[in-house]
Amino acid sequence: MAILQKPHMQEQKNIIECYNKTAENYAEKFLNELDQKHFDRILLTAFCEQNKNKGQLIDFGCGPGQTTNFIYNCGLENILGTDLSDEMVKVAKRHNPTINFEQADLLNLKYKDNAFGAAIAFYAIVHFDYDQIKTALTEVKRILVDKGEFVFSFHIGKEIVYLDNFLDKEVNIKFQFFEVERIKALIEEVGFEIVDILKRQPYETEYQTERAYIWTRKNCH
Repeated sequence: MAILQKPHMQEQKNIIECYNKTAENYAEKFLNELDQKHFDRILLTAFCEQNKNKGQLIDFGCGPGQTTNFIYNCGLENILGTDLSDEMVKVAKRHNPTINFEQADLLNLKYKDNAFGAAIAFYAIVHFDYDQIKTALTEVKRILVDKGEFVFSFHIGKEIVYLDNFLDKEVNIKFQFFEVERIKALIEEVGFEIVDILKRQPYETEYQTERAYIWTRKNCH
């Protein structure tokens, strides 16, 4: 069993090292990215309005806190931002001192069952494979209250992009694109109800891939 887990453990180590190295540069480049993403702002505003009074919201893969901050400013102030990278969490705290941030692993969450009213993960799954996405979905479902909603986004496609340099730092990391139908099947297998599946074309400032946003709701068995 340990042999089977070793590649995933090494990949996770590479992810942490990548974002620990690039945290400051990442914040400089992406902290205000939502200013250029009209669709994302509309979707996040709607999600906030729908989930404002349902308990604490958790933001996975928060990076420097750009999405967390947007949600907070929409009026959903009971929010927790999380990231796998300790350095990214430090950067997020510095840029958003009124918001709570902490380290968390989406594949092995430390939170109790039914602890959160809603969750988001904007591009937090881009380093996972399909098996890991199923694990992450299972964990998110576990920590959400019944009928708790979860929206997440990803790049559409079949490619895997390997990088040895990211934001002027030497790294060893992969970005994976996903097929919507395969993600949809995993969602249904885990036991989420699909509220909506939305797609958009990339903005000029983005990597040129089509994007998917899937809004889900935890079934009550």
